[in-house]
Amino acid sequence: MGNRNFKLKYTRLQIILEVIGILILAAMFIVLFLNWGSIPEKIPGHYNALGEVDRWGNKLELLTLPIVSILLYLLLTITGLFPSVWNVPVEVTDQNREIVYSNLKTMLILLKAVVLGIFFWLNYNSMQARPLPVYFLPVVLAVAFGIPIFFTIRVSRLVKK
Repeated sequence: MGNRNFKLKYTRLQIILEVIGILILAAMFIVLFLNWGSIPEKIPGHYNALGEVDRWGNKLELLTLPIVSILLYLLLTITGLFPSVWNVPVEVTDQNREIVYSNLKTMLILLKAVVLGIFFWLNYNSMQARPLPVYFLPVVLAVAFGIPIFFTIRVSRLVKK
């Protein structure tokens, strides 16, 4: 597998995506804090596949997604520091290591920002005690699967060149 001490520098795009992720994470807490007094006591606790509320809960449940978001952010950030342990879709060699790891690191950071954005939107929507639009689940699934598929194809093509 090559050098386990390989260090990967951040690209400009990766830095921008990291900043976006951090801003979304901060906004999740700020919006919740600033609106806490006006949030109804009973908020959507869960949605079904059509975006309809199928369980109502206490507004304290709104703290769950921000806490999960911090844990997810930390876990994915730490994972991003150790590319040699990633499961990659191609054979990593000394010749392609930098391009493979850089692309997959971008994928990881982009997924992190997108998931944080989804969590923010879910929490904000719940704060307003509204159902989700019917297109929410298909869009989330398309993005969640589309990003890894795009980067897998991209890395495979780049390695073949």
